[in-house]
Amino acid sequence: MNTKWTRLIPAMVILLFILSACGTGNAGNGNSQEPAEVKITFWHHYSTASPEEKTLTEKLIPEFEKQNPGIKVKAVAIPWDELHRKLQINGNGGELPDVARLDIIWVPELKEQGLLVSLDEQFDDFDTIAQGMLEGPLSTAKVGEHYYGLPLNTNTKVLFWNKEMLQQSGIDKPPATMDGFFDTIKAVKSQNEKVWGYGEPALQGWNILPWIWSNGGDILSPDYSSADGYLNAPSTVDIISKLREAYASGGISGFKPGDLSVTEGHAQGSYAMMAEGPWSVAQFNSQFPDYQSNMAPFPAGSAGSIQVLGGEDLGILSEKNKEESWKFVKFMVSEAAQVEMGKIGQIPVNLGAMQNEEIKAIDYYVPFIEQLKTAKARPPINEWPQIDNVLSDTMSRIFMTDKDIKTELDASVEQINKLLKR
Repeated sequence: MNTKWTRLIPAMVILLFILSACGTGNAGNGNSQEPAEVKITFWHHYSTASPEEKTLTEKLIPEFEKQNPGIKVKAVAIPWDELHRKLQINGNGGELPDVARLDIIWVPELKEQGLLVSLDEQFDDFDTIAQGMLEGPLSTAKVGEHYYGLPLNTNTKVLFWNKEMLQQSGIDKPPATMDGFFDTIKAVKSQNEKVWGYGEPALQGWNILPWIWSNGGDILSPDYSSADGYLNAPSTVDIISKLREAYASGGISGFKPGDLSVTEGHAQGSYAMMAEGPWSVAQFNSQFPDYQSNMAPFPAGSAGSIQVLGGEDLGILSEKNKEESWKFVKFMVSEAAQVEMGKIGQIPVNLGAMQNEEIKAIDYYVPFIEQLKTAKARPPINEWPQIDNVLSDTMSRIFMTDKDIKTELDASVEQINKLLKR
């Protein structure tokens, strides 16, 4: 017996060694692998090399990836208008991102196309996150009864005025009214034929609506069913006539191809005034540190000083990586991330970030927060992007020709009403 066991023991040791080696080999070959890395794509329209894009790619995404091992974020910068088109086209079967930074006016349209995940239906902690957001910006992500995004930032525009240019024209303060605005343009032009009183970079709703609203007009009925009697109303004809006259006399420029960029031109003494958002201050600080920006409320008309409510929402467009995408969205609206973006001109929507000492110390936010009290949102309907194109084309025809303004607005009303009744 002893001899028999003596022979068996070495064989058993060898067998155990082989089994142990096999176990080790299996682990190395993937039977006990680490979780696979997930890569999510994030499409945004922060300008390339801007302070916003730099903060996103050099601070926020690395911090998110550090906090969430196994998730990588590929950020892709796409110009605003191109991003909108790309989402529309790719929604018909092309490649879509997992997460996108959406202009608030795109949300109803993209929801109608079935491209956005309903966040409050998909994620149990949505209500907890939403309770930490500013109510107004949060409402921009709601379509019907559900939320198809979370607000990322909010904004509006105020009047920037070049103090030196106005003083050279005999004016020591910015215009408080529309009448004063047009008088200021004339005064600036009379002093220097090579400059402009006001710079306007485009003729879309974002640019034109504040003038119409402040002058007591609108472009659609309260129920958004018709443009007739609104876009072609006397109050609209009146303000558009005044703006065209100012353009024709050389007082307004900036929206034609080849025109001097408005923000740069304002800082360099070519445009005495412009209406822009808080990002312009960050741009001045970065590119024109010697320029001291001055801000005032948008000129008031008969209805007051009414600017347009702007901002962006974050939407999830992919079912494949929706859990990882949701983690990224929550990170981007967190207090820490919002403070980082807030320091470079993106007004936070996170309630905690708004109370953060670093954000409260940003004094140039004050005029924007005041202007937000009377700011209005563009119509929250999925037809708005197409309506905006009609409005832009109409304004281009009006400003570039001497065609009758009422006739052009009447023609636009017909186009818009067809879109509303499709």
